Amino acid sequence: MFKCVKCPSVFNGKRNLVAHQNAGVRFPCTVCPSTFSSNSSLNRHQKNAHGIVNVPTHLRPIPAAQMVQPTASITTPQIFVPDVPTAGGSNAISEDDLLCVINEDNDTG
Repeated sequence: MFKCVKCPSVFNGKRNLVAHQNAGVRFPCTVCPSTFSSNSSLNRHQKNAHGIVNVPTHLRPIPAAQMVQPTASITTPQIFVPDVPTAGGSNAISEDDLLCVINEDNDTG
């Protein structure tokens, strides 16, 4: 049972309550001066008289601006290699170190 909040009327269906609440409310056509007692009558008029088809809101496509776009985030590993060797670093001689030693030996002689 659906009770009107403005009067003591009670209705079997929600649709009947809504129609009761909209009693006296007119739905104007946006194309011509006609008005209608229900939204469904207005929609039928606009379809038949003006070729306007009102698609129910839940069936309308969502404009691209309102759609939530998933963001693809790619995480790449971040590796920090210091410019200066840290304390306790390797004592191994690299190929670059050997080239420096060879060049120094050639310059002195």
